[in-house]
Amino acid sequence: MSAAAEHVEKQIRQEAEAAENAVITQVAGDYEEHHHRYVRGWEFLGTVDVDADEIRMVDHAYVHAEGESVVGDRQVARAVRQLKPPTGQHNVIVLTGSAGTGRRTTALRVLREVGVAPKNLKCFALDWDRPRTEQLPATPQYGFVLDLSDYSSLPEDFYQGLGGYQKEALTAGAYLVILATPTTWRPRNLANIPRIEHAAPPALSVARSHLKHLKAERMPWLDDPTDTPGAINLAKLMTSATSPDDAVWLAELIAEADDEIQSAVKEEFEGWQGHLLTWFKDHDEPEHLRDRALLIATALLDGRPGEVVMAAADQLFKQVKGKLPPGGALAGPDLETRLEDIEADRTEDDGLSLSAVRHGLDEAVLSHVWVQRPHLRSELLRWASQITAPKGVAARYRAQVATALTHLATGPGGHAVLRIVDQWIASEVDAQRRLAAGVLESTATHPGIGVAVRKYLYEAAGQRNLSEALARTVAEVCAGRLGHEYPRVALTRLRILAGRADQRGAPAVAQAVRDLAAEPRLRPLVLSEIVGWAESDDLTIREAGTRAFLVLTELAGDTPLALALAEDLFTEDGPGLADHVFVRGWRATWRHEPLADAAKKSLATWLDSPSVPDDHAVDVTVEVLNGSTIDARAADLLVGGSATTPEGRARRVKVFNRILPPVAEQAPPSQSTATPDEQASAEEELAEPAA
Repeated sequence: MSAAAEHVEKQIRQEAEAAENAVITQVAGDYEEHHHRYVRGWEFLGTVDVDADEIRMVDHAYVHAEGESVVGDRQVARAVRQLKPPTGQHNVIVLTGSAGTGRRTTALRVLREVGVAPKNLKCFALDWDRPRTEQLPATPQYGFVLDLSDYSSLPEDFYQGLGGYQKEALTAGAYLVILATPTTWRPRNLANIPRIEHAAPPALSVARSHLKHLKAERMPWLDDPTDTPGAINLAKLMTSATSPDDAVWLAELIAEADDEIQSAVKEEFEGWQGHLLTWFKDHDEPEHLRDRALLIATALLDGRPGEVVMAAADQLFKQVKGKLPPGGALAGPDLETRLEDIEADRTEDDGLSLSAVRHGLDEAVLSHVWVQRPHLRSELLRWASQITAPKGVAARYRAQVATALTHLATGPGGHAVLRIVDQWIASEVDAQRRLAAGVLESTATHPGIGVAVRKYLYEAAGQRNLSEALARTVAEVCAGRLGHEYPRVALTRLRILAGRADQRGAPAVAQAVRDLAAEPRLRPLVLSEIVGWAESDDLTIREAGTRAFLVLTELAGDTPLALALAEDLFTEDGPGLADHVFVRGWRATWRHEPLADAAKKSLATWLDSPSVPDDHAVDVTVEVLNGSTIDARAADLLVGGSATTPEGRARRVKVFNRILPPVAEQAPPSQSTATPDEQASAEEELAEPAA
């Protein structure tokens, strides 16, 4: 079994403990009295706004659990009492219960009832490899939801840190509701956080309440339609086991359905299971195999041009030993007849689609075939690989195929998808490797399988015999959706790659760093994380940081990212130039002996480049060299032959004079070993035009 597949089978639920070789920062303070360390805004977890429609439903369509007839006994009221003054002394509570039971809705309801404004409701994006309380902000008048349901356990220092966070939240007037499963939340005596067992409301009541606010005229669809011929009692689709989440989904399906088409709502809510079982039963003769191939191809390439879908279908048909009729494109029924057989539609741009009328049918077809015909899985994956090869019929739609395969990877037998991902990466065909990267990128951010895939990427980056192809793949995944949704997680994996002695995937790592830093929203985090590595006492981490930092100082290209970083440096409010993160990074790289010459070359380029403003180039160079002995490397930068432009020569004079002022104003001798005669000679040399 492949490494990727093993991670799916062994670790679908994320462990709190960091993976081997992970860098874990212990929060300040002892276990009895945890001190919540101050961090800058970019160091906190990112948040996601709560949609206005969801807040409206929380306010007007919330349904209490059965048996909560007395307001004072309701779980929302109990939670509010824990949070709201004068009785509340906590500002942090925990709702425990199974996923899908409406805990998030209850959490939002609680926060609304304690007075949090809709615009101040936020949900945390878990951009970490292990939970850390010091990454949780305590913004006044804000209410946060932290969902830890995907963790099988939580580390001790997280529980201990909640005491300090709770004090800070109480002082600031911030609120936090933690969602967890009963098996996840095991604080013992490590944390004194009120815990409320969440009770799920009845599904039918939830569906009715939501439908009333979404489309009240459709309420009869959830009633017994005894007087309506052909009508379906959609209420009977729900049982005692139906989750509140599914009840909300049913209400949304009813509200969005075409007029009087209740059967479509039923089919979609049931995952089109009955529809597909009937269709495959009616098309089980040998002459129907080609129709089945067309159905599967249309599902995989939903909405794509008919010629592409039909060519892909014929390729699948031949792959399972089917024989196309003689006559090529002239043979067989017309397209409209074939579409009628598979119940597909033509789109306006000549595409073929199953989901245009029957929403979700495309995914349902692939899932049905995957589950009902496990012996066909390897053939399906091989077919998907072939049609997306460089000259494959669906090469242009590789991203769509990767997304479809992600859906399969998250279901039963999903390890088969990740098993072939390893094969695609190991192949000599770059297109197949990119398809693998697409699957990993999609699965890495999936709420279920994502934790296992992220751990796979972490351990892959540190493999002793890491291949160039796998290194490139990990870097590309980190630069994509993973890096934009979980930037710290992505940067950790890039750090491991950047610090490798063999420099596997170095160009891809450099490009990933550029891509993430190019995003203004991520730039402060990316730069600060990289400089933190460069200043580390750990030689491997320092190597990774200095290499990554040099990537950010490059001036190549039409619009160098380094210029944007420098512009930020001289325009933003914050620490003085000497303490700015950009200068610190350059200084750390200059003092890291293995890359000091590369740092000198980079500074020389900045001094010489007309695109860098004078004050930027001179001030940065002065701050990098200040406090250091003017050794041979610094002397070569300032008075050697490195200057290549008039700007570069003039700037070096300015830097030299500021570092080594006139004799009467010179700093103590320890800062310089140059005599007055040597200084004058150096200034004359700098002022002379280059030969």
